[in-house]
Amino acid sequence: MKSTFFERNNVRRAVVFSGGGAKGAFEIGVWKALNALGYYADIVTGTSIGALNGALYLSGKQEEAEKLWKELEIQDVLNFKPPENKGSIMYYGKTISEFMMYTIKEKGLSSTSLREIISKYIVDESNMRDKGIIFGLSVFNFKNMETENIYLDDIHHGTLIDYLLASSALFPIMEKHYINDIPYIDGGFGNNIPIDMALDKNPDQMVIVDIKGPGVYKRDDRIKNCEHIWVSTNWPLGDMLLFNQKRTELNIQLGYLEMMKRAMPKKYLGCWYTFHTENYQQENDLFFIALNQVLTGEKTSQLYKQLDSKSYQKKLIIELSKKWKKSVDEKTVMLAIIEESGKTFNVSPDKQYEIKEFQNIILERMKQWVESEKNQTAESIYSLNIMNGQDWQREFFEQLPLISNRRIAIHIFKWLNEGVLTYEEPLFYMFLKVKPYSLMIALYCNYLLSKESG
Repeated sequence: MKSTFFERNNVRRAVVFSGGGAKGAFEIGVWKALNALGYYADIVTGTSIGALNGALYLSGKQEEAEKLWKELEIQDVLNFKPPENKGSIMYYGKTISEFMMYTIKEKGLSSTSLREIISKYIVDESNMRDKGIIFGLSVFNFKNMETENIYLDDIHHGTLIDYLLASSALFPIMEKHYINDIPYIDGGFGNNIPIDMALDKNPDQMVIVDIKGPGVYKRDDRIKNCEHIWVSTNWPLGDMLLFNQKRTELNIQLGYLEMMKRAMPKKYLGCWYTFHTENYQQENDLFFIALNQVLTGEKTSQLYKQLDSKSYQKKLIIELSKKWKKSVDEKTVMLAIIEESGKTFNVSPDKQYEIKEFQNIILERMKQWVESEKNQTAESIYSLNIMNGQDWQREFFEQLPLISNRRIAIHIFKWLNEGVLTYEEPLFYMFLKVKPYSLMIALYCNYLLSKESG
């Protein structure tokens, strides 16, 4: 995105917040970044948690909104007290099963706690109406099964809280919310990213925050005529109904960093992680010098023969692109490898890293995991403390010796440095063919070790 997006004056600006429950903390981070960039919306639309965040946005108090989010736990929002957190897959499974049983027993969770939060922190209607900001939200009429887009000007004074609750009523997990005897449920059922509502008010610019919540996204071709930025993240943002303070803090930081990467690519670099751009080109040059030594046969003629194969190079790039979720070329290959190494060793994406700092973390974690493998304590090293179902599934497979990319990379790295495995041996070529991704991680860590050794 051109930097001029945030430098234009006298333009009509919009922000669209999508639905997705507890994932909505990401939107607070985006809002924080927009304030830092001097982007203030004239139009705000939202669905479900996006509607609640939109109402918070109209208050203009980002720091207070962030403080509110960081204090929320699941029992504060949904009247459900989870079992004691043991930080394990068993705890996660127990939480989900107890939550579902409680929901079934109660025939839908009450919105009483959510109403109290909205009343206390969000709704000062007079102040909101005096802001001069157009605010709209989406609800789903359960009686006629149609989406209703409603603007603040269309809502009778004193009833905004009901429309916010209606837009957030994730049926059947939560009760339907009635307004004038009409049952309403979560607006995400019909319009989870209400871009159309913003476009109806003719903005010149628009920032769309997509937290990948469930529901329907309505395409609107008018967006082609509106300068816009679409903000999302590759990282999973957690389970949408399990509010957790540590997860919230991470999601807020992810929202901030993702927005800054789109706004200031000359200062914020990365796809999954976020890096300072200083010294990046220098490190990239060193990486390609080392890579050239391999490709020209200076390291080993046998490895060169394999890597010189066009078909094998294509296989490596396809494998790396699939994991990175983005096309890899010569300009991005080091970035892809370093980020995939970070993911492999559970480096947190919660800050902007210096490139050398990140490399040191990767190498240090590889060394510690090698040591832990010897002591059979690998699963306790740098596990993710903030997990959802997707995280736990990944971590489960990372414990399986013949499947785990991490464990295979650890063994290849260890064998290479112990002299057990050389570039000339058949076992090495088995890994070249069967586990190219693990091999890339091991070779990159071996490169970092050689840099450290001078």
